Amino acid sequence: MLFLLPLLFKGLLCHGASTVGPQVPGPHHLAAEESPTFRLIQISSFANHSWMYTQGSGWLGELQTHGWDSVLATIRFLRPWSQGNFSKEELKNIQALLQLYFHSFPREVQAYASQFQFELKPEAWVSKGPSPGPGRLLLVCHVSGFHPKPVWVMWMRGKQKHPGTRRGDVMPNADGTWYLRVTLDVAAGEAAGLSCQVKHSSLGGQDIIIHWGGYSFFSILICLIVIVTLVMLVIVDSSFKKQSSNQDIFSIHVSHPAFPTRANNTQDPRNSGHQLCLAQESWIKNRLLKKWKVRVNQLC
Repeated sequence: MLFLLPLLFKGLLCHGASTVGPQVPGPHHLAAEESPTFRLIQISSFANHSWMYTQGSGWLGELQTHGWDSVLATIRFLRPWSQGNFSKEELKNIQALLQLYFHSFPREVQAYASQFQFELKPEAWVSKGPSPGPGRLLLVCHVSGFHPKPVWVMWMRGKQKHPGTRRGDVMPNADGTWYLRVTLDVAAGEAAGLSCQVKHSSLGGQDIIIHWGGYSFFSILICLIVIVTLVMLVIVDSSFKKQSSNQDIFSIHVSHPAFPTRANNTQDPRNSGHQLCLAQESWIKNRLLKKWKVRVNQLC
Protein backbone atom coordinates (compact mmCIF):
# COMPACT_ATOMS: atom_id res chain seq x y z
CA MET A 1 0.00 0.00 0.00
CA LEU A 2 2.83 2.39 0.87
CA PHE A 3 4.39 2.00 -2.60
CA LEU A 4 1.10 2.49 -4.43
CA LEU A 5 0.41 5.95 -2.96
CA PRO A 6 3.12 7.87 -4.90
CA LEU A 7 2.07 6.09 -8.07
CA LEU A 8 -1.55 7.04 -7.53
CA PHE A 9 -0.69 10.68 -6.97
CA LYS A 10 1.67 10.67 -9.92
CA GLY A 11 -1.06 9.20 -12.07
CA LEU A 12 -3.44 11.79 -10.74
CA LEU A 13 -1.19 14.66 -11.76
CA CYS A 14 -0.10 13.21 -15.07
CA HIS A 15 -3.70 12.37 -15.99
CA GLY A 16 -4.79 15.87 -15.11
CA ALA A 17 -1.89 17.51 -16.92
CA SER A 18 -2.66 15.74 -20.18
CA THR A 19 -6.25 17.03 -20.28
CA VAL A 20 -6.54 20.12 -18.18
CA GLY A 21 -2.98 21.38 -18.47
CA PRO A 22 -3.24 23.02 -21.94
CA GLN A 23 -6.30 25.02 -20.85
CA VAL A 24 -4.90 26.46 -17.62
CA PRO A 25 -1.56 28.26 -17.93
CA GLY A 26 0.55 28.33 -14.78
CA PRO A 27 3.78 27.27 -13.13
CA HIS A 28 2.89 23.60 -13.53
CA HIS A 29 3.57 23.80 -17.26
CA LEU A 30 7.01 22.24 -17.35
CA ALA A 31 9.02 21.49 -20.44
CA ALA A 32 8.80 17.89 -21.55
CA GLU A 33 12.48 17.30 -20.92
CA GLU A 34 12.36 18.41 -17.24
CA SER A 35 10.53 15.27 -15.96
CA PRO A 36 8.69 16.73 -12.90
CA THR A 37 9.16 14.89 -9.60
CA PHE A 38 6.22 14.26 -7.30
CA ARG A 39 6.82 13.72 -3.58
CA LEU A 40 4.43 12.55 -0.88
CA ILE A 41 5.48 13.68 2.62
CA GLN A 42 4.05 12.29 5.84
CA ILE A 43 4.87 13.69 9.32
CA SER A 44 3.59 11.75 12.34
CA SER A 45 4.03 13.03 15.90
CA PHE A 46 3.81 10.65 18.88
CA ALA A 47 3.39 12.30 22.28
CA ASN A 48 2.79 9.07 24.20
CA HIS A 49 1.48 5.52 23.74
CA SER A 50 -2.09 6.72 23.07
CA TRP A 51 -1.81 10.09 21.26
CA MET A 52 -0.55 10.81 17.76
CA TYR A 53 -1.01 13.40 15.02
CA THR A 54 -0.37 12.88 11.29
CA GLN A 55 0.18 15.45 8.54
CA GLY A 56 0.34 14.62 4.83
CA SER A 57 1.22 16.73 1.79
CA GLY A 58 1.93 16.28 -1.93
CA TRP A 59 4.60 18.29 -3.81
CA LEU A 60 5.30 18.70 -7.52
CA GLY A 61 8.88 19.90 -7.51
CA GLU A 62 8.92 22.88 -5.11
CA LEU A 63 5.16 23.48 -5.44
CA GLN A 64 2.73 22.00 -2.89
CA THR A 65 -0.30 20.65 -4.73
CA HIS A 66 -2.11 18.53 -2.11
CA GLY A 67 -2.69 18.45 1.61
CA TRP A 68 -4.39 16.13 4.07
CA ASP A 69 -7.13 17.31 6.44
CA SER A 70 -6.51 15.19 9.56
CA VAL A 71 -9.80 16.30 11.17
CA LEU A 72 -12.09 15.49 8.25
CA ALA A 73 -9.75 12.77 6.87
CA THR A 74 -10.02 14.15 3.33
CA ILE A 75 -7.67 15.28 0.56
CA ARG A 76 -7.24 19.03 0.10
CA PHE A 77 -6.59 20.14 -3.47
CA LEU A 78 -4.46 23.30 -3.26
CA ARG A 79 -4.45 24.12 -7.00
CA PRO A 80 -7.34 24.33 -9.45
CA TRP A 81 -5.73 21.63 -11.58
CA SER A 82 -4.62 19.37 -8.68
CA GLN A 83 -7.73 17.18 -8.98
CA GLY A 84 -7.01 16.31 -12.61
CA ASN A 85 -9.65 14.44 -14.60
CA PHE A 86 -10.29 11.61 -12.17
CA SER A 87 -13.94 10.81 -11.62
CA LYS A 88 -15.59 11.27 -8.26
CA GLU A 89 -15.59 7.50 -7.77
CA GLU A 90 -11.87 7.27 -8.44
CA LEU A 91 -11.10 10.13 -6.05
CA LYS A 92 -13.33 8.49 -3.42
CA ASN A 93 -11.36 5.25 -3.67
CA ILE A 94 -8.02 7.09 -3.41
CA GLN A 95 -9.26 9.02 -0.40
CA ALA A 96 -10.44 5.82 1.31
CA LEU A 97 -7.02 4.30 0.69
CA LEU A 98 -5.29 7.31 2.28
CA GLN A 99 -7.64 7.22 5.27
CA LEU A 100 -6.72 3.61 5.90
CA TYR A 101 -3.01 4.31 5.47
CA PHE A 102 -2.84 7.44 7.65
CA HIS A 103 -4.76 5.65 10.40
CA SER A 104 -3.21 2.17 10.32
CA PHE A 105 0.43 2.83 9.50
CA PRO A 106 1.16 5.29 12.40
CA ARG A 107 -0.63 2.90 14.78
CA GLU A 108 1.67 0.08 13.73
CA VAL A 109 4.73 2.32 14.16
CA GLN A 110 3.51 3.42 17.60
CA ALA A 111 2.93 -0.17 18.75
CA TYR A 112 6.35 -1.23 17.49
CA ALA A 113 8.19 1.73 19.03
CA SER A 114 6.61 1.12 22.45
CA GLN A 115 8.59 -2.12 22.67
CA PHE A 116 11.85 -0.14 22.63
CA GLN A 117 10.98 2.71 24.98
CA PHE A 118 14.12 4.35 26.37
CA GLU A 119 14.71 4.83 30.07
CA LEU A 120 16.64 7.58 31.89
CA LYS A 121 17.57 7.46 35.56
CA PRO A 122 16.28 10.27 37.78
CA GLU A 123 18.39 12.72 39.75
CA ALA A 124 17.13 13.61 43.22
CA TRP A 125 17.99 16.21 45.85
CA VAL A 126 16.34 17.77 48.90
CA SER A 127 15.99 21.39 49.96
CA LYS A 128 14.09 23.60 52.41
CA GLY A 129 11.10 25.53 51.09
CA PRO A 130 9.43 28.69 52.46
CA SER A 131 8.56 28.33 56.14
CA PRO A 132 4.90 27.31 56.56
CA GLY A 133 4.78 28.82 60.04
CA PRO A 134 6.62 29.39 63.33
CA GLY A 135 8.61 26.36 64.40
CA ARG A 136 7.83 24.41 61.22
CA LEU A 137 9.81 23.34 58.15
CA LEU A 138 8.79 22.66 54.55
CA LEU A 139 10.97 19.84 53.26
CA VAL A 140 11.15 19.56 49.45
CA CYS A 141 12.29 16.51 47.48
CA HIS A 142 13.14 17.24 43.84
CA VAL A 143 13.25 14.44 41.25
CA SER A 144 14.24 15.32 37.67
CA GLY A 145 15.54 13.93 34.37
CA PHE A 146 13.65 10.63 34.44
CA HIS A 147 11.84 8.77 31.65
CA PRO A 148 9.31 7.19 31.31
CA LYS A 149 6.86 9.30 33.26
CA PRO A 150 5.63 6.91 36.03
CA VAL A 151 7.62 7.45 39.25
CA TRP A 152 7.10 6.81 42.97
CA VAL A 153 8.42 9.38 45.47
CA MET A 154 7.69 9.45 49.20
CA TRP A 155 9.01 11.05 52.39
CA MET A 156 9.90 8.25 54.82
CA ARG A 157 10.70 7.89 58.50
CA GLY A 158 12.76 4.76 58.61
CA LYS A 159 10.76 2.26 56.55
CA GLN A 160 7.41 3.90 57.20
CA LYS A 161 5.70 6.28 54.74
CA HIS A 162 5.08 9.71 56.20
CA PRO A 163 1.34 10.48 55.94
CA GLY A 164 1.99 14.22 55.45
CA THR A 165 3.71 13.77 52.06
CA ARG A 166 2.29 16.07 49.36
CA ARG A 167 2.96 15.16 45.72
CA GLY A 168 2.92 17.80 42.97
CA ASP A 169 2.23 17.32 39.27
CA VAL A 170 4.75 15.56 37.06
CA MET A 171 5.98 18.32 34.73
CA PRO A 172 7.86 17.97 31.42
CA ASN A 173 11.42 19.21 30.95
CA ALA A 174 12.59 20.77 27.69
CA ASP A 175 14.61 17.65 26.78
CA GLY A 176 11.60 15.29 26.94
CA THR A 177 12.27 14.03 30.48
CA TRP A 178 10.10 14.70 33.55
CA TYR A 179 10.30 16.60 36.85
CA LEU A 180 8.47 16.09 40.15
CA ARG A 181 8.37 18.01 43.44
CA VAL A 182 7.24 16.29 46.67
CA THR A 183 6.88 18.29 49.91
CA LEU A 184 6.43 17.61 53.61
CA ASP A 185 5.34 20.09 56.32
CA VAL A 186 6.81 19.06 59.71
CA ALA A 187 7.75 20.57 63.04
CA ALA A 188 11.37 21.72 63.13
CA GLY A 189 12.20 19.21 65.87
CA GLU A 190 10.79 16.27 63.90
CA ALA A 191 12.87 16.70 60.72
CA ALA A 192 15.72 14.51 61.97
CA GLY A 193 15.56 10.96 60.68
CA LEU A 194 13.43 11.77 57.63
CA SER A 195 14.45 10.70 54.12
CA CYS A 196 13.14 10.95 50.56
CA GLN A 197 12.81 7.65 48.68
CA VAL A 198 12.52 7.41 44.87
CA LYS A 199 11.41 4.36 42.87
CA HIS A 200 11.64 4.26 39.05
CA SER A 201 11.79 1.57 36.39
CA SER A 202 15.23 2.75 35.23
CA LEU A 203 16.79 2.11 38.67
CA GLY A 204 16.50 -1.68 38.46
CA GLY A 205 15.16 -1.96 42.01
CA GLN A 206 17.98 0.15 43.51
CA ASP A 207 15.91 2.94 45.05
CA ILE A 208 17.35 6.41 45.62
CA ILE A 209 17.28 7.37 49.32
CA ILE A 210 18.33 10.86 50.41
CA HIS A 211 18.39 11.69 54.13
CA TRP A 212 17.29 15.13 55.19
CA GLY A 213 20.34 17.29 55.90
CA GLY A 214 22.66 14.70 54.39
CA TYR A 215 24.13 13.81 57.83
CA SER A 216 24.91 10.10 57.59
CA PHE A 217 27.13 8.28 60.10
CA PHE A 218 29.92 8.15 57.52
CA SER A 219 29.78 11.91 56.94
CA ILE A 220 29.85 12.63 60.68
CA LEU A 221 32.85 10.31 61.11
CA ILE A 222 34.74 12.10 58.32
CA CYS A 223 34.01 15.48 59.91
CA LEU A 224 35.31 14.27 63.30
CA ILE A 225 38.52 12.91 61.73
CA VAL A 226 39.09 16.18 59.88
CA ILE A 227 38.47 18.27 63.00
CA VAL A 228 40.83 16.13 65.16
CA THR A 229 43.54 16.31 62.47
CA LEU A 230 43.12 20.07 62.21
CA VAL A 231 43.46 20.48 65.99
CA MET A 232 46.63 18.39 65.95
CA LEU A 233 48.09 20.53 63.17
CA VAL A 234 47.32 23.68 65.14
CA ILE A 235 49.06 22.23 68.22
CA VAL A 236 52.12 21.20 66.18
CA ASP A 237 52.20 24.62 64.54
CA SER A 238 52.11 26.34 67.92
CA SER A 239 54.92 24.10 69.17
CA PHE A 240 57.10 24.95 66.17
CA LYS A 241 56.44 28.65 66.61
CA LYS A 242 57.40 28.45 70.28
CA GLN A 243 60.57 26.55 69.41
CA SER A 244 61.46 29.10 66.73
CA SER A 245 60.88 31.93 69.20
CA ASN A 246 63.20 30.31 71.76
CA GLN A 247 65.91 29.88 69.13
CA ASP A 248 65.62 33.55 68.17
CA ILE A 249 66.06 34.56 71.83
CA PHE A 250 69.06 32.26 72.15
CA SER A 251 70.59 33.76 68.99
CA ILE A 252 70.20 37.24 70.44
CA HIS A 253 71.95 36.22 73.63
CA VAL A 254 74.85 34.48 71.97
CA SER A 255 75.49 37.47 69.73
CA HIS A 256 75.85 39.75 72.76
CA PRO A 257 79.27 41.39 73.09
CA ALA A 258 79.66 39.62 76.40
CA PHE A 259 80.21 36.40 74.50
CA PRO A 260 82.78 37.24 71.84
CA THR A 261 83.90 33.66 71.37
CA ARG A 262 80.39 32.69 70.12
CA ALA A 263 79.93 35.63 67.77
CA ASN A 264 81.20 33.85 64.71
CA ASN A 265 78.78 30.91 65.18
CA THR A 266 75.85 33.00 63.96
CA GLN A 267 77.47 32.99 60.55
CA ASP A 268 77.77 29.20 60.51
CA PRO A 269 76.33 27.84 57.24
CA ARG A 270 74.69 25.04 59.21
CA ASN A 271 72.72 27.59 61.26
CA SER A 272 71.59 29.33 58.07
CA GLY A 273 70.44 26.01 56.62
CA HIS A 274 68.56 25.24 59.82
CA GLN A 275 66.75 28.58 59.66
CA LEU A 276 65.84 27.89 56.01
CA CYS A 277 64.38 24.50 56.93
CA LEU A 278 62.32 26.11 59.68
CA ALA A 279 60.95 28.67 57.19
CA GLN A 280 60.04 25.88 54.73
CA GLU A 281 58.31 23.86 57.46
CA SER A 282 56.31 26.91 58.52
CA TRP A 283 55.22 27.58 54.92
CA ILE A 284 54.16 23.92 54.43
CA LYS A 285 52.17 23.90 57.67
CA ASN A 286 50.33 27.07 56.73
CA ARG A 287 49.43 25.59 53.35
CA LEU A 288 48.16 22.40 54.99
CA LEU A 289 46.10 24.37 57.48
CA LYS A 290 44.44 26.37 54.73
CA LYS A 291 43.62 23.22 52.74
CA TRP A 292 42.19 21.44 55.77
CA LYS A 293 40.03 24.47 56.64
CA VAL A 294 38.59 24.50 53.13
CA ARG A 295 37.85 20.77 53.30
CA VAL A 296 36.14 21.14 56.68
CA ASN A 297 33.95 23.96 55.36
CA GLN A 298 32.94 21.78 52.39
CA LEU A 299 32.21 18.61 54.35
CA CYS A 300 30.65 20.09 57.49
